[in-house]
Amino acid sequence: MSLSTIRFTGSSLRNVQDGLGVVSDNISNVSTHGFKERLLNFENVQSKTVDGVSYSGSFLVSTGTDFSQGGLEFTDNQSNMAITGNGFFVVQNTSGEMFFTRSGTFNIDSESNLVDSNGNYVLSSGGGRVTFPEDMSTFSINPAGEILIQFDEQESVFLDQIQLADFNNPEGLTNIGSNLYLQTASSGVANFSTALQPGSSTASSRITAGALERSNVDLSDELVDLMTLQRSYQAISRATTTSDELLDTTLGLIR
Repeated sequence: MSLSTIRFTGSSLRNVQDGLGVVSDNISNVSTHGFKERLLNFENVQSKTVDGVSYSGSFLVSTGTDFSQGGLEFTDNQSNMAITGNGFFVVQNTSGEMFFTRSGTFNIDSESNLVDSNGNYVLSSGGGRVTFPEDMSTFSINPAGEILIQFDEQESVFLDQIQLADFNNPEGLTNIGSNLYLQTASSGVANFSTALQPGSSTASSRITAGALERSNVDLSDELVDLMTLQRSYQAISRATTTSDELLDTTLGLIR
Protein backbone atom coordinates (compact mmCIF):
# COMPACT_ATOMS: atom_id res chain seq x y z
CA MET A 1 0.00 0.00 0.00
CA SER A 2 1.47 3.38 -1.04
CA LEU A 3 1.83 6.50 1.11
CA SER A 4 -0.92 8.28 -0.83
CA THR A 5 -3.32 5.40 -0.18
CA ILE A 6 -2.47 5.40 3.51
CA ARG A 7 -3.14 9.14 3.66
CA PHE A 8 -6.44 8.73 1.84
CA THR A 9 -7.71 5.90 4.02
CA GLY A 10 -6.48 7.54 7.22
CA SER A 11 -8.14 10.91 6.60
CA SER A 12 -11.30 9.29 5.23
CA LEU A 13 -11.66 6.97 8.21
CA ARG A 14 -11.17 9.94 10.56
CA ASN A 15 -13.99 11.74 8.74
CA VAL A 16 -16.26 8.72 9.12
CA GLN A 17 -15.38 8.48 12.81
CA ASP A 18 -16.11 12.19 13.28
CA GLY A 19 -19.41 11.76 11.46
CA LEU A 20 -20.42 8.83 13.63
CA GLY A 21 -19.64 10.95 16.69
CA VAL A 22 -21.95 13.69 15.44
CA VAL A 23 -24.78 11.26 14.63
CA SER A 24 -24.39 9.55 18.02
CA ASP A 25 -24.51 12.92 19.77
CA ASN A 26 -27.68 13.90 17.90
CA ILE A 27 -29.44 10.62 18.65
CA SER A 28 -28.49 10.70 22.34
CA ASN A 29 -29.90 14.25 22.61
CA VAL A 30 -33.15 13.69 20.75
CA SER A 31 -35.02 14.31 24.04
CA THR A 32 -32.73 17.05 25.39
CA HIS A 33 -34.57 20.35 25.67
CA GLY A 34 -33.06 23.16 23.63
CA PHE A 35 -30.60 20.88 21.84
CA LYS A 36 -29.76 21.90 18.27
CA GLU A 37 -28.98 19.24 15.69
CA ARG A 38 -25.41 19.08 14.43
CA LEU A 39 -25.30 18.72 10.67
CA LEU A 40 -23.09 16.62 8.42
CA ASN A 41 -22.11 18.10 5.07
CA PHE A 42 -21.25 15.44 2.50
CA GLU A 43 -19.56 15.80 -0.87
CA ASN A 44 -20.56 13.39 -3.63
CA VAL A 45 -17.47 11.99 -5.34
CA GLN A 46 -18.47 10.34 -8.61
CA SER A 47 -15.01 9.14 -9.59
CA LYS A 48 -11.61 9.53 -7.97
CA THR A 49 -8.43 7.58 -8.45
CA VAL A 50 -5.82 6.71 -5.84
CA ASP A 51 -2.87 4.64 -7.05
CA GLY A 52 -4.84 3.53 -10.08
CA VAL A 53 -7.83 2.52 -7.92
CA SER A 54 -11.10 4.28 -8.77
CA TYR A 55 -13.79 4.84 -6.18
CA SER A 56 -16.96 6.88 -5.70
CA GLY A 57 -19.40 7.77 -2.95
CA SER A 58 -20.37 10.48 -0.47
CA PHE A 59 -17.69 11.73 1.89
CA LEU A 60 -17.96 13.97 4.95
CA VAL A 61 -16.33 17.37 4.37
CA SER A 62 -17.60 19.51 7.27
CA THR A 63 -20.10 19.81 10.11
CA GLY A 64 -22.48 22.57 11.16
CA THR A 65 -25.42 23.32 13.45
CA ASP A 66 -29.12 23.58 12.65
CA PHE A 67 -30.59 26.37 14.79
CA SER A 68 -34.12 25.97 13.49
CA GLN A 69 -37.00 26.21 15.96
CA GLY A 70 -37.97 23.20 18.05
CA GLY A 71 -41.51 22.52 19.26
CA LEU A 72 -42.70 23.57 22.72
CA GLU A 73 -43.32 21.24 25.65
CA PHE A 74 -45.33 22.70 28.51
CA THR A 75 -44.33 22.02 32.11
CA ASP A 76 -45.67 22.79 35.58
CA ASN A 77 -42.59 24.84 36.44
CA GLN A 78 -43.04 28.59 35.84
CA SER A 79 -39.26 29.04 36.00
CA ASN A 80 -38.93 27.10 32.73
CA MET A 81 -38.82 29.25 29.60
CA ALA A 82 -38.78 28.73 25.87
CA ILE A 83 -37.83 31.16 23.12
CA THR A 84 -39.92 31.22 19.96
CA GLY A 85 -37.91 33.01 17.30
CA ASN A 86 -34.35 34.28 17.24
CA GLY A 87 -32.03 34.65 20.18
CA PHE A 88 -30.36 32.86 23.05
CA PHE A 89 -30.66 33.11 26.81
CA VAL A 90 -27.55 34.58 28.43
CA VAL A 91 -26.06 32.84 31.47
CA GLN A 92 -22.93 33.39 33.51
CA ASN A 93 -20.89 31.16 35.81
CA THR A 94 -19.41 32.13 39.16
CA SER A 95 -16.16 33.16 37.43
CA GLY A 96 -18.00 35.67 35.27
CA GLU A 97 -17.68 33.71 32.03
CA MET A 98 -20.66 34.23 29.73
CA PHE A 99 -22.46 31.53 27.76
CA PHE A 100 -25.44 31.40 25.43
CA THR A 101 -28.14 28.73 25.34
CA ARG A 102 -31.53 27.87 23.92
CA SER A 103 -32.30 25.63 26.87
CA GLY A 104 -34.59 27.36 29.34
CA THR A 105 -34.46 24.65 32.01
CA PHE A 106 -34.29 27.21 34.81
CA ASN A 107 -34.97 27.03 38.53
CA ILE A 108 -34.62 29.26 41.58
CA ASP A 109 -31.65 28.29 43.75
CA SER A 110 -31.26 28.43 47.53
CA GLU A 111 -30.14 32.07 47.31
CA SER A 112 -33.22 33.08 45.26
CA ASN A 113 -31.24 33.43 42.00
CA LEU A 114 -32.61 32.21 38.69
CA VAL A 115 -30.15 29.57 37.45
CA ASP A 116 -29.89 27.01 34.67
CA SER A 117 -29.46 23.25 35.13
CA ASN A 118 -25.67 23.74 35.37
CA GLY A 119 -25.97 26.31 38.18
CA ASN A 120 -25.12 29.26 35.90
CA TYR A 121 -26.88 32.54 36.63
CA VAL A 122 -29.51 33.73 34.18
CA LEU A 123 -28.83 37.35 33.26
CA SER A 124 -31.32 40.19 33.09
CA SER A 125 -31.54 42.96 30.49
CA GLY A 126 -29.34 45.07 32.78
CA GLY A 127 -26.61 42.44 32.68
CA GLY A 128 -27.01 41.34 36.29
CA ARG A 129 -28.37 38.24 37.95
CA VAL A 130 -32.12 37.70 38.23
CA THR A 131 -32.77 37.52 41.97
CA PHE A 132 -36.21 37.10 43.52
CA PRO A 133 -37.30 38.63 46.86
CA GLU A 134 -37.52 35.89 49.46
CA ASP A 135 -40.88 37.15 50.75
CA MET A 136 -42.72 37.19 47.42
CA SER A 137 -45.74 34.97 47.09
CA THR A 138 -45.72 34.29 43.33
CA PHE A 139 -44.36 35.49 39.99
CA SER A 140 -45.16 35.41 36.29
CA ILE A 141 -43.24 36.05 33.08
CA ASN A 142 -44.86 37.66 30.04
CA PRO A 143 -43.94 37.15 26.34
CA ALA A 144 -41.47 40.07 26.50
CA GLY A 145 -39.59 38.27 29.26
CA GLU A 146 -40.69 40.75 31.92
CA ILE A 147 -40.80 39.20 35.40
CA LEU A 148 -43.75 40.32 37.51
CA ILE A 149 -43.85 39.44 41.20
CA GLN A 150 -46.64 39.55 43.74
CA PHE A 151 -46.64 39.91 47.52
CA ASP A 152 -49.63 38.34 49.25
CA GLU A 153 -52.79 39.72 47.64
CA GLN A 154 -51.19 42.91 46.30
CA GLU A 155 -50.96 43.84 42.63
CA SER A 156 -48.09 42.47 40.59
CA VAL A 157 -45.02 44.69 40.25
CA PHE A 158 -42.17 44.64 37.72
CA LEU A 159 -38.97 42.99 38.97
CA ASP A 160 -36.69 42.48 35.96
CA GLN A 161 -36.54 41.40 32.32
CA ILE A 162 -34.81 38.40 30.77
CA GLN A 163 -31.89 39.27 28.50
CA LEU A 164 -31.50 37.72 25.05
CA ALA A 165 -28.59 37.74 22.65
CA ASP A 166 -28.39 37.14 18.92
CA PHE A 167 -25.50 36.80 16.48
CA ASN A 168 -24.86 37.74 12.87
CA ASN A 169 -23.66 34.16 12.29
CA PRO A 170 -24.99 31.76 14.95
CA GLU A 171 -23.36 28.82 13.17
CA GLY A 172 -20.01 30.30 14.13
CA LEU A 173 -20.70 29.70 17.83
CA THR A 174 -18.65 27.05 19.59
CA ASN A 175 -20.63 24.28 21.30
CA ILE A 176 -18.91 23.45 24.60
CA GLY A 177 -21.51 20.88 25.71
CA SER A 178 -24.40 21.01 28.18
CA ASN A 179 -26.34 23.09 25.61
CA LEU A 180 -23.93 26.02 26.10
CA TYR A 181 -22.28 28.06 23.37
CA LEU A 182 -19.40 30.53 23.29
CA GLN A 183 -19.11 33.42 20.88
CA THR A 184 -16.22 33.39 18.43
CA ALA A 185 -14.73 35.66 15.79
CA SER A 186 -16.79 33.68 13.26
CA SER A 187 -20.10 34.22 15.11
CA GLY A 188 -19.45 37.90 15.73
CA VAL A 189 -20.07 39.67 19.02
CA ALA A 190 -23.36 39.20 20.81
CA ASN A 191 -26.15 41.64 20.03
CA PHE A 192 -27.97 41.99 23.35
CA SER A 193 -31.69 42.70 23.39
CA THR A 194 -34.96 41.44 24.85
CA ALA A 195 -37.93 39.60 23.42
CA LEU A 196 -40.32 41.81 21.42
CA GLN A 197 -37.79 44.67 21.44
CA PRO A 198 -38.58 46.96 18.47
CA GLY A 199 -35.81 47.40 15.94
CA SER A 200 -33.82 44.40 17.15
CA SER A 201 -33.30 40.94 15.63
CA THR A 202 -35.49 39.59 18.45
CA ALA A 203 -38.37 42.00 17.74
CA SER A 204 -40.64 39.09 16.83
CA SER A 205 -39.20 36.65 19.41
CA ARG A 206 -41.39 35.66 22.35
CA ILE A 207 -40.72 33.98 25.67
CA THR A 208 -43.16 31.37 26.92
CA ALA A 209 -43.01 30.66 30.65
CA GLY A 210 -43.80 27.19 31.92
CA ALA A 211 -42.55 25.64 28.69
CA LEU A 212 -39.34 24.21 27.19
CA GLU A 213 -38.14 24.05 23.59
CA ARG A 214 -37.78 20.50 22.35
CA SER A 215 -34.73 19.21 20.51
CA ASN A 216 -34.95 19.77 16.75
CA VAL A 217 -33.25 16.45 15.95
CA ASP A 218 -35.08 14.39 13.31
CA LEU A 219 -34.34 10.69 13.84
CA SER A 220 -35.10 9.83 10.22
CA ASP A 221 -32.42 12.30 9.07
CA GLU A 222 -29.94 10.73 11.49
CA LEU A 223 -30.63 7.27 10.06
CA VAL A 224 -30.01 8.59 6.53
CA ASP A 225 -26.69 10.09 7.66
CA LEU A 226 -25.80 6.84 9.37
CA MET A 227 -26.37 4.90 6.14
CA THR A 228 -24.34 7.45 4.17
CA LEU A 229 -21.44 7.04 6.59
CA GLN A 230 -21.73 3.27 6.29
CA ARG A 231 -21.48 3.51 2.49
CA SER A 232 -18.46 5.80 2.85
CA TYR A 233 -16.79 3.24 5.09
CA GLN A 234 -17.52 0.49 2.57
CA ALA A 235 -16.06 2.59 -0.27
CA ILE A 236 -12.90 3.27 1.73
CA SER A 237 -12.59 -0.43 2.58
CA ARG A 238 -12.94 -1.41 -1.08
CA ALA A 239 -10.26 1.08 -2.15
CA THR A 240 -7.94 -0.19 0.58
CA THR A 241 -8.53 -3.86 -0.28
CA THR A 242 -8.00 -3.30 -4.00
CA SER A 243 -4.81 -1.36 -3.35
CA ASP A 244 -3.51 -4.20 -1.13
CA GLU A 245 -4.28 -6.74 -3.86
CA LEU A 246 -2.43 -4.68 -6.45
CA LEU A 247 0.55 -4.36 -4.12
CA ASP A 248 0.58 -8.14 -3.51
CA THR A 249 0.42 -8.76 -7.25
CA THR A 250 3.29 -6.36 -7.89
CA LEU A 251 5.44 -7.95 -5.21
CA GLY A 252 4.68 -11.38 -6.63
CA LEU A 253 5.85 -10.31 -10.06
CA ILE A 254 9.07 -8.90 -8.61
CA ARG A 255 9.80 -12.16 -6.82
